[in-house]
Amino acid sequence: MIGEVLLVAFALILLSELVLIWRFKRFFIKTVEINSIQTWPKVSILIAARNEEENLEVCLNAIANIDYPLERLQVLVGNDLSTDGTQSIIDIWINKYPHIKSIPIHPNINGLIAKSNVLVQLAVKAEGDYLVILDADVTVTQHWLKTMIAQAVQGFDVVSGYTEVKAEGYFSSIQKMDWQNSIHSLKVFSDYGNTLTALGNNMLISKKAYQTIGGFETLGKTKVEDLKLLLSARKVGLKTAQLIDKGAGITFSIKRILDYVDQRKRWLKGVLSYRTLSGIGFILYRLLLIEMLVVLLLLTNSTALVVLISLIILKLLIENIKQYQVKSTLDQVGVKFSIFKPFIIALLDTFALVVLMLNPRVSWKKRKFK
Repeated sequence: MIGEVLLVAFALILLSELVLIWRFKRFFIKTVEINSIQTWPKVSILIAARNEEENLEVCLNAIANIDYPLERLQVLVGNDLSTDGTQSIIDIWINKYPHIKSIPIHPNINGLIAKSNVLVQLAVKAEGDYLVILDADVTVTQHWLKTMIAQAVQGFDVVSGYTEVKAEGYFSSIQKMDWQNSIHSLKVFSDYGNTLTALGNNMLISKKAYQTIGGFETLGKTKVEDLKLLLSARKVGLKTAQLIDKGAGITFSIKRILDYVDQRKRWLKGVLSYRTLSGIGFILYRLLLIEMLVVLLLLTNSTALVVLISLIILKLLIENIKQYQVKSTLDQVGVKFSIFKPFIIALLDTFALVVLMLNPRVSWKKRKFK
């Protein structure tokens, strides 16, 4: 009886995913064409940098080559007590470009921690009508900023940009698939008018909206400032959007599996902290393939086994169809069917959940927080 109930539950989840795939194709909202914008507003890019000597120069070089008018651009880099050569890199760039500024960061302003503590201090210095938050390990395409702003000036208060993981090997290609499929779901819900979260490594908020919610000061002590910012924005009725576009941010992959698990652990804790019920559902969904395999080992009825195996195959097809849809939108080619990557993603998420249960402390840039 329990096995039959679980099979029905699995089938309903997969049916909902098929609906998402259909909605992605049928109701996809395209990004506003940048050529339709006549006047570009003043923009401040906020970059939190902690021990980013390996990435920051590439990030700043990409920003220096975007096609946004320099007289309308301000770049603020906050060195969060780095112990490597981060400040030396910042010094080189502020001497080359007057629109790039170095902002010293003080620890735990108003009790804030991690990235939100950095961003609140950068936002105070921001002169732009729009604030764009970009991670130091993200590089960008030439039209990235114009793409974000073109959407924002149409009336969107918070815009979550499209970010793609740079695939340089098998582990990074796993991260790329995971990230793209997650954005696939975010895009569907966003286009339906129910944005689930924003991507804190590449997001925009208007200065007016930022002031409306009270800035990062009102978010309190948090390691998932992007999710909490989005929840605050939705609470006061601000308009939000998720993009999938060639004007993108490219993030470097995580090199070590344990660092990847640590990142997932922080995200899982954030979701459970601020969206407990939906967070539990989200986690059960993320672990679906592992749940199916466990049930598969316990079933003895041959018919039920055939049904469950069919559902597992369907789940693998769905994950790969999402890849095809995202890449087709971006005019990317070379989509290869993968059997193992969805299993590995679910397994790593399972491991992250177990680690979280055993040790609830999470970290940001090697700092440990409760």
